[in-house]
Amino acid sequence: MKFIILSMIASSLLAASCPAVEKPAPPPVDMAQRVEELKSLKWGMFVCWSFSSFVRTQNEWTRGVTDINLFAAKAVDTDQWARTAKEAGMGYILFLTKHHDGFCLWDTKTTDRKVTKAPLGRDVLAEVRKSCDKHGIKLALYFSEGEFEDHAMYHPGGYSPAMKKAQLKELLTQYGPVEFIWFDTAVGDGGLSHQETLAWCKSLQPGCFIGFNHGDQTGCDLRIGEMGKPSALSDRSGAGISSGKPSDSYLVAEFTYPILPSGDKKNRTAERGTHWFYSKNSDDAPTFPPEDLHAHYLGALKFGNIFSLAVGPDQNGKLRARDVETLRKVGELIRTGGKEDGVGTVAPEVEPIRSHCIDFNWGPGGPNPFAKPGLWADADPAKHVAWYKEMGVNVIQTFAVSCNGYAWYKNGKVPEQPGLKHDFLAEMVRLGRKKRGSSGDTVPN
Repeated sequence: MKFIILSMIASSLLAASCPAVEKPAPPPVDMAQRVEELKSLKWGMFVCWSFSSFVRTQNEWTRGVTDINLFAAKAVDTDQWARTAKEAGMGYILFLTKHHDGFCLWDTKTTDRKVTKAPLGRDVLAEVRKSCDKHGIKLALYFSEGEFEDHAMYHPGGYSPAMKKAQLKELLTQYGPVEFIWFDTAVGDGGLSHQETLAWCKSLQPGCFIGFNHGDQTGCDLRIGEMGKPSALSDRSGAGISSGKPSDSYLVAEFTYPILPSGDKKNRTAERGTHWFYSKNSDDAPTFPPEDLHAHYLGALKFGNIFSLAVGPDQNGKLRARDVETLRKVGELIRTGGKEDGVGTVAPEVEPIRSHCIDFNWGPGGPNPFAKPGLWADADPAKHVAWYKEMGVNVIQTFAVSCNGYAWYKNGKVPEQPGLKHDFLAEMVRLGRKKRGSSGDTVPN
């Protein structure tokens, strides 16, 4: 017995004397690779579902709600959300985890103001994560940084920086990889500055992109575009109503708006319902036309943006049939390149136009009085097409009629250039198409 006790003591002393083995530091994140990964997602579904889904007024800010039973959902179908996103060609779901009213759509330990204490009683974020994985799409999160001034009514001690950090830690450590966080600063930063928030999130998931729709943008790698549009990263107009001095640290630009087009408050009524969310039980509102959404999808590709289209589930946790139909049509346009007879083909990438033009309007030496009729009448279409090819253009821009009033084609209603040697325009079109190897892109002036 004594031997056993002494052995145990000796073992304990030996263990205590051994230095702890440090875990190897995780490899640094290759943000250049992460940029390409994020851009490859192209567009996604911004799911807005919370208290605002259960009000019938035009005001989506639900102040003063003390009874979480306002969120009266009895069911939710996150599989439908993810499946529809996949059918639409989307690469991610951007999920609203908490709006300004402080109601959490995950099973947080920081407050009882959460979905698992409401009638639904389910961790919706966990189900979204599972559905995203099932359907092969990524997950991003929306998070309201601040809360309404009445937060002390429903959080013991009120909302605080420590609570904000604890909530973000839950979101970034318990629900798998997060592509980006869309921070809403409409009601403040929750007492934790953007610099502190950014550092905290990066310490938990270094590869997670961070963007704020308002306020200090220093260090942000995602430019948020609330009610925005496709644009170059340097073009501030694409950020819509998002504000804050632009940062030189942006790596990717996002833009978002709702699928419901009646967005200006002047034209909305109490009967119409909400905007980012969906609060009516009938198919009362049309969506943007699929063709318009597809055009913005192509714009996102052109500029390397990501496009988050806001879609609000109904009070039963399902997307409207009308929304599903629209999204499926956009998916078809993406798969077919916008051609009804191209089912099954891959949508072409948007190719920037590269073009030059030899200007027949002027005489030798550049802009001066218009060229006299017939000055360039011996122009050789074959030599022109060869020059365009050498310049590396993909669009030939040439002349139909010059400012002197004479045409560059024969046998038309407009008199041709005096002494016109070749049927210039017709030959340019023919040779250009031949060089292109297809129908070509010839843009006459």
